Amino acid sequence: MESMQRVPKEILNMMDTLLQAGHRVYLVGGCVRDFLLGKTPNDWDLCTSALPEEMVSLFPHTVLTGMKHGTVTVVGAAETAEITTFRKDGDYTDHRRPDTVLFSDTLEEDLARRDFTVNAMAMDRHGKLEDPYGGRQDLQGKLLRCVGNPDRRFQEDALRMFRCLRFAAQLGFTIHPETFAALHRNAPLAAFVAPERIHVELEKTLCAEHPEYGAQMVTGGLLTAFLAENHSVDLTDLTKLPREPRLRWALFCHRLRIAGNLRDTEQFLRQLRLDRQTISSVSAGVALAETGFPETTVGIKQLLSRHGAAGVRCAAACFPESDGLQRVEAVIASDECYELNQLALKGGDLAAMGYRGTEIGAQQRRLLDWVIVHPEENTPQALRQRLEDAKHDGLE
Repeated sequence: MESMQRVPKEILNMMDTLLQAGHRVYLVGGCVRDFLLGKTPNDWDLCTSALPEEMVSLFPHTVLTGMKHGTVTVVGAAETAEITTFRKDGDYTDHRRPDTVLFSDTLEEDLARRDFTVNAMAMDRHGKLEDPYGGRQDLQGKLLRCVGNPDRRFQEDALRMFRCLRFAAQLGFTIHPETFAALHRNAPLAAFVAPERIHVELEKTLCAEHPEYGAQMVTGGLLTAFLAENHSVDLTDLTKLPREPRLRWALFCHRLRIAGNLRDTEQFLRQLRLDRQTISSVSAGVALAETGFPETTVGIKQLLSRHGAAGVRCAAACFPESDGLQRVEAVIASDECYELNQLALKGGDLAAMGYRGTEIGAQQRRLLDWVIVHPEENTPQALRQRLEDAKHDGLE
């Protein structure tokens, strides 16, 4: 028996409501896995013998998340739970979703349809664990293994191959040899997974504690539709970067480019449906990184001036073995000028000095180039003197 003290009272109350109405109910899936690992689950999932319409009648605040699949979201004051009727799936002809979903009378059938043993455990209201596939033993052994036949699991839902690597990256688990071999055998089925879903799983993998599993998506053939080649890439350095998606995407794409896997960074990110700002920043950063990265503060400020902070940060992320990102952050956090809006003389000041039209912008650009190299000169008096000297020297 497990102690249920760490389960929020509101979730326990939901379980009690179903039990008092004569239904069976269990915590299930990822929340049980995290609970047994000593973590606080992000989401609470329950499975029950109650039908969806019975759940709706029992709880005052519900959202009909997926009635045809038996799922109702119950909304409490502080906690929300997805509660799903025991079910078994029909055939998966599209390699993603079952053609039919049948409600079941047994927990056993419900657990049998799940992806990995560590996600195929359930726990009753008193903390009794139902574990027909050895999920707890796999948790203790840090092993990720499919429920039953791994080829069948991946052929049912090809997204499970991406989830397999993502779970391994997040949990730091080893993938069972039979599961790993089945993943490679069934890699062509990745073509049935929507790019948006691949994007989500790949990003979570790259931002996990063990992002090197993202390399298996490349060499295992899961990203064949998006890449020119599937050569091996080393992603262990990703852990040297903050868990900021743009930075990790930048290093990932840079490594793909070096390996010869990726021809067009922007096209790759567009195909995976990343947002516009991420596509722009990462693409610019990878392009800048291919010319190296400056060693001096002046060089960094010149890059920031021309390309903006987002792209330069991504460029620095492509060199995690150096302190480039830290130096960029230091420049951004400092008072040193690298943008026109940081100049001590504004456009209105130059207009008051007699400059007009495009001349104002041209002079500001010259002043910015000067103060990037001479930061101590970014004062109104020094910049006015600079303009006067340029007039006398005929440099305007």
